[in-house]
Amino acid sequence: MAVNRDRAKKAISSAEREFRSALMSLESEDYAGALKYFQECMQYAVKAVLIAYGTDYPKIHAVGRFLYEIKEKYPKWFLKQIQAIADVTDSLARGRPKFRYPYEYPTEQYETTVKEIYPKVKKALESCRKLIKQLFG
Repeated sequence: MAVNRDRAKKAISSAEREFRSALMSLESEDYAGALKYFQECMQYAVKAVLIAYGTDYPKIHAVGRFLYEIKEKYPKWFLKQIQAIADVTDSLARGRPKFRYPYEYPTEQYETTVKEIYPKVKKALESCRKLIKQLFG
């Protein structure tokens, strides 16, 4: 379990770093950049949870749906959050090409999307962080 602990803590730490980068992008009104960082944040946060439980996941971006594969292992409070966490994670993963290559797409939608998704990402990250802390202290 120590290996899982160390990897899970590194992954949640990476998620937090990406979240901070997203906030810096927001400050400079780089909405596509913020969305890119939010996507990476959620990918790391979900992978931290999966790693914590020793779950193998494919090396893809849309990992949210894999939370359901071990739902019987979660505490009740986290179980109530997995739908929202999976939805925001996989939604951001689907939009990833647009965030990575913003010059290929119209930019008007980014600001609206970021304002809509920011509170969801913040709450999902908090839930994943709380779970990792609960499991490993």
